[in-house]
Amino acid sequence: MDLLEEEWRLAADFQVQEQVASLGAFALIAFCGSFRGSEVFLMDLHGLRKMMEDTKKLGRDHVVITLLGRFKGEQNTRYHLAPLAATTKSRLQVQRWVERLIEVREKVGRRQGPAFCDRAGEVALSYTYDLGFVERLMTVQAARPDLIPMEVDISEQFGVSRSFWRGSTSVARTRGVEDRQVELINRWRKVESARGRKPTLPMKEHYSDIAISVLEMV
Repeated sequence: MDLLEEEWRLAADFQVQEQVASLGAFALIAFCGSFRGSEVFLMDLHGLRKMMEDTKKLGRDHVVITLLGRFKGEQNTRYHLAPLAATTKSRLQVQRWVERLIEVREKVGRRQGPAFCDRAGEVALSYTYDLGFVERLMTVQAARPDLIPMEVDISEQFGVSRSFWRGSTSVARTRGVEDRQVELINRWRKVESARGRKPTLPMKEHYSDIAISVLEMV
């Protein structure tokens, strides 16, 4: 993220800013939300903007990520809401990068549709994010082999599809987060595997998931 912050600061044109903002926001949302890469591409720009406005009005210190789903047999779309800390304990600036993402989309007149999109406004292809992610990890590897040993084949072992989710879960458990809390954060996959239907969970859990997540958020 330090590399991306420097790239944002030195960006010579809007196209570079747009690419950097997109990759930075994607990385933080995927990691802090414990999402697989394909799930992040479901993020809806209109919902994201609305939630950002609401949380600012309420003075909340978190960002609500809005994943959009339409499932077979359902007539309407609906959001899966995931609250993330605006700034994490390790100083990851989630809100800053989400605001930058919204900013670059606004500059080209986009206020709705997929948050991670191509120039035509269609959902972006994962390989463009995968390429940017791997390139920056290679830069880190060259500068800090103590973090990523030189014998690690980054292009083979890392990618946006699973690396953020696996890393997030590993870090959480290393820091002593209980499995039940990890499962609460990863509840999205349980809903997804139920194909849009509510998974078999106690009813009050459905109503309290978001509230609990926000209250426990640091």
